[in-house]
Amino acid sequence: MALNFADIANKKVEEIERPPLPPVGSYRWAITKIPEVRSTDDWDILDVQVRALEALDDVDMEDYPGEVTGITNRVSFMFNKNDEAEFARTEYNMRRFFEQHVGCAEKGATIAKMLNDSVNGQFIGAIGWKPDKNDPELFHANIVRTAPVE
Repeated sequence: MALNFADIANKKVEEIERPPLPPVGSYRWAITKIPEVRSTDDWDILDVQVRALEALDDVDMEDYPGEVTGITNRVSFMFNKNDEAEFARTEYNMRRFFEQHVGCAEKGATIAKMLNDSVNGQFIGAIGWKPDKNDPELFHANIVRTAPVE
């Protein structure tokens, strides 16, 4: 069935419900575009946009209404501009993710090259549901840990 905006133009706003979260568990993901950095006064945040390619054996997709390949998420690395030790930990975690889990960091490559080379790179990532900081009854689906594709 093709869906389009014209079909919902007369729908009442209160009829719109939040769609279900993707099921908890492990997925194989692909990086969809060159990671981007956004900044605030205290943070530089590297966002890695990803799309699920397949659900692994520990995921129950039976009641999920969408396709696995329609599940998108992101892996973010938050660099604290005010804490040198924390900045260095995040830098190392970023290196470990791209080098060991995605496998796109060649010896001698710069970080910029590594990020460019990461597009279409794959890894295993587990989705977990975390409560919203402002509304504990609202949950978000986040990638909570990653690993290399075996």
